[in-house]
Amino acid sequence: MKNFLLILICVLLGVCGQFLLKHGMNSGERVDEMDEIIPRLMRAATNPFVIAGFAGYGLSAALWLIVLTRADLSYAYPMLAMGYILVVGLSRVILQEAVTPARFMGTIVIAAGVWLISRT
Repeated sequence: MKNFLLILICVLLGVCGQFLLKHGMNSGERVDEMDEIIPRLMRAATNPFVIAGFAGYGLSAALWLIVLTRADLSYAYPMLAMGYILVVGLSRVILQEAVTPARFMGTIVIAAGVWLISRT
C-alpha cells in the first residue's frame, strides 16, 4: 500500500504539473511558425505557471526515484497510466475539452489495465 501511495503522489504531481504547464502556455500566443519557437520558449521560461509546472514534474521525478527502490518496475511503471485517466477527466471538467466516445473508451481500457495491475 505504501508503494501505491507513493506512485499515486507521483501521478498527482505529474498531472498538476501538466495543468500548470497548459495554463502557462495558454496565457501566451500560439506558436505556428518555426521562427517563433525560441522567442516563445524564452518567454515561457519566465512564466510562473510554467515554472511551477516544471517544479511539479521535478518533485514527481524525485519521488519516483524512491518508488524505484521499493517496487517492481513491471508494477510501478504501468501505474503511471493513472495520469492519462486523470488528465482526460480533468481536461473535460476544468478545460471544457471535448472527450469523444473513442477517447472515452480508450480511457476506460487504460483504467481497466491499471486496475488489473493494481491487483497483483
